[in-house]
Amino acid sequence: MDLRLLHYFLAVCKTGTLHGAAAVVHVAQPSLSRQIRRLEQDLGFTLFDRSARGLSLTAAGRMFVPVAEDLLTRATQAQATARSIARGTVSDLTVVAAPTTMADIISPFIVHAGSAGIIGNAIEVMPEQVYSVIERGDADFAVGTRIPPAELRSMVLGHAYLWAQMPASHPFATRASVPIDELLREPLIAMSPAHGVRQMLDSAAARAGLSFTPSVETTSPVLAQALAAAGRGVCVLSDDPHYDLVAVPISVPGGEVIITLFGVWDELHYASAHIAACLEELSVFNAELYPQTMKFGSARSAS
Repeated sequence: MDLRLLHYFLAVCKTGTLHGAAAVVHVAQPSLSRQIRRLEQDLGFTLFDRSARGLSLTAAGRMFVPVAEDLLTRATQAQATARSIARGTVSDLTVVAAPTTMADIISPFIVHAGSAGIIGNAIEVMPEQVYSVIERGDADFAVGTRIPPAELRSMVLGHAYLWAQMPASHPFATRASVPIDELLREPLIAMSPAHGVRQMLDSAAARAGLSFTPSVETTSPVLAQALAAAGRGVCVLSDDPHYDLVAVPISVPGGEVIITLFGVWDELHYASAHIAACLEELSVFNAELYPQTMKFGSARSAS
């Protein structure tokens, strides 16, 4: 399909007239009209209804607009990738991660890496959707907390605590860790059951043979921290603490509740070696950012 014709089609959609689109794309109006009809012939359906009042998109035309936009976006990305390959350089790769990971880990790393860093864009999704973005090809690599698919290459970047967070005046605030049985006796501000952090807390409680009923359930980590800071209870999150809260690890029989952080990518990606090097740097950076728990791991191939 001629991408130039898609560009013409979207210009007509945006301006609403052939005359306006012709001025935008610098093509004579009769020629532009012929090109639009050629695109309709190639597609096998009519894009515009033509009347004395002008052009209006058909139902098929409206359905085709996002397809055309996506194709042109991907073409632009492909051109940028080709230029990078030709120069032997890599830049502006896209990483996908959950919002908490993006805010607490990836964003500080982008600042740390400076202008030489290869991350130029990011996609935020829920934790359970992170790896599907890689599989669709919408991002170059991922940083996630779920077990990666076996067909992708992955690297353990380190580990982070699941925190109990409370004001400095709370008795737990001076502890090295809080036993889960004591934690569950407190007024608990927990995430909703669908949230990954809540699922980790539920699993840790179940392994310890305990059950609990939160005093507050929320989908907002920020609200959970605000309520804890207001003295409404202890919140459980993986986010960095705010509002002067103190974050204390949660202990269970055999150790503390931790989150494993994975870097994940397709080994056949043209920049695979650069992605691996970036993730190694991210692991070292995290070890400095969170020295209590972050430990560098090793890559594993898809099996």
